[in-house]
Amino acid sequence: MNEQNLIEIEQKSYSEMMQDGFTEILLGLILLVFPVLIVRPEFVSIFVVIYIFFMPHLLEAIRKKHVYPRIGYVKLKEEEPPKLSIGIIAVVLLIFVSVIVILYSLSIGIIDRYFIWRWLPTVFGFITWGPSLYLKEKTGQNKYYLLGTSMTISGVVVSLAGSIPAEFAMTVYMVSWGLFFLVLGLIRLLVFIRKYPVIDTPGVDSVEL
Repeated sequence: MNEQNLIEIEQKSYSEMMQDGFTEILLGLILLVFPVLIVRPEFVSIFVVIYIFFMPHLLEAIRKKHVYPRIGYVKLKEEEPPKLSIGIIAVVLLIFVSVIVILYSLSIGIIDRYFIWRWLPTVFGFITWGPSLYLKEKTGQNKYYLLGTSMTISGVVVSLAGSIPAEFAMTVYMVSWGLFFLVLGLIRLLVFIRKYPVIDTPGVDSVEL
């Protein structure tokens, strides 16, 4: 089995794991929480701690109980650390440079906080290209390009919408996408549960290749 076959197996395995809808549900909940963090930034540190230290364990526990018994679990050995793609590195650099430019412009008075609030949806839309490229690389599915494209275009639309007050632009953007992903995730979860009955295989929890 050559390296290309291993990559294809890993991508297929990752795609199978994405069927349960928990990724979309988690993303939807995170987006719905973001407006609260903008208004109450003192909660950001608490959110980061919960997201980094507790959320992965909670998600894994849920999958062990409801997902792995249905479709099994395959873990591939990694011979070397995963490499970042050029696209993901470019997105990270773009975000870093953008933050520096915005902070500098704000400090010398070229822009004000209302300008930042107005264009936050657009900035966040471009940021989503990072996860989009990551998911494309992990699954091999081009449909994840649509995620970055849709969230970027909708961010620009919300930023340009004069009917939406600048201070509410990010809230409208986040809540809309949050509800979308939450509903999508719940639908995928229900379809997943109906499609895959529980496989009763005592003593076999996972397979490592």
